[in-house]
Amino acid sequence: MERINEEDVDVYLQQIERAFATPPERDKRQEEWRHFDGYALWIPDAFCPTGREAAEEIFWSENLPDRLFLTEGNTAGITLQKIKGVDTADPIGDIRMLLEKLDDRTVCYGMGEEEGRIKVHWLEYKSFAADGRVYNVLFVFQAGQDWILGTFYCPFEEYGQWQPTVWEILRTIREEQNEGI
Repeated sequence: MERINEEDVDVYLQQIERAFATPPERDKRQEEWRHFDGYALWIPDAFCPTGREAAEEIFWSENLPDRLFLTEGNTAGITLQKIKGVDTADPIGDIRMLLEKLDDRTVCYGMGEEEGRIKVHWLEYKSFAADGRVYNVLFVFQAGQDWILGTFYCPFEEYGQWQPTVWEILRTIREEQNEGI
């Protein structure tokens, strides 16, 4: 199989689409806001929280995400989990290098920071699964003393449908204080 690199035509198309995309106007209903220990974010109601059994069917690792939200049919998903040992100077750099070492076919489209209510570091890339190409956005942010790792994934052919929603989700992440009574 031929190695895919950053000169791949879809890297260019991704960058052009992002540069000229108009952010969608969406109403965010109160019940679509998800509140967790120290942070909250908007996740559209197309994504439903699932249990451990669903995570075990999707991920072949013992290290399952703390939270998993799936669309009907389980084609797109969002994961969230606390992580330790984050390089605060470059929280995405090490992850990118690891992904590229694990599978040299991985195509990175870009990485950077999204400034919403808090700074969110992100990495957008295409990976490969047994049954096809997968569009991914990996993101990391700090909530209090904790670092949270999130991922969004869907079949590569659906990225155009989901990409604006993913960026909107990243911009909604906010830190919340735990107010004990």
